[in-house]
Amino acid sequence: MRLHSQSFLLARDPTSVPISRRRRRLQGLAKKWGLRLDESSDTALTVITSELVTNAVRHGTGTVLTITVSANLSRRRILVEVYDGSLVLPVPHWADSEDESGRGMALIDRLSLCHGAEHTTCGKCVWAEIAMPPQRVIRQRLILRPRRAARAIARRLGPARKPLTTVRVGSRAGHGRHSSAVTRISSALRPDREHPAQIRDTREALRGS
Repeated sequence: MRLHSQSFLLARDPTSVPISRRRRRLQGLAKKWGLRLDESSDTALTVITSELVTNAVRHGTGTVLTITVSANLSRRRILVEVYDGSLVLPVPHWADSEDESGRGMALIDRLSLCHGAEHTTCGKCVWAEIAMPPQRVIRQRLILRPRRAARAIARRLGPARKPLTTVRVGSRAGHGRHSSAVTRISSALRPDREHPAQIRDTREALRGS
């Protein structure tokens, strides 16, 4: 399981909202971690981060916001968390067609796999999970993680190709040890919304706990 996480601070001020919309910072993280984002996931990451920061600026407390972005390559998830000093959890509000604001939660709900809010020791955290497209299989992963590499290759080949059934890992000369792994391959499932009972386990895995 490959996990990445990065936190940065923003002043809780309206000027921080356009800063959070800048793709350069988020795309820089994706490049640093070796993530592949398609148009859909890139847009979702930018818009959701911006909306979470906007809500924290408007309804949070304190002078500083903490934004944490985490990625789990094996689960193909990105978790965005925004922390502020308020103990008041957000109340869902769905804007009418004539309202000039209040559509942030609708955007987050549409673009994320799941989202929520929880109390922390210093205030609250509002979070959302985003789906990533299938990631490239690099040579290092093929050598060090043959089982995962086999599953990743099978997902990319799709159900029309013959499944890869066996991966053998050779031993060093003189040791005489051989290990093999038989992996059952199934077609990749499209990321979709999870049952509420699975959300906490997924977020703990994204955080690496």
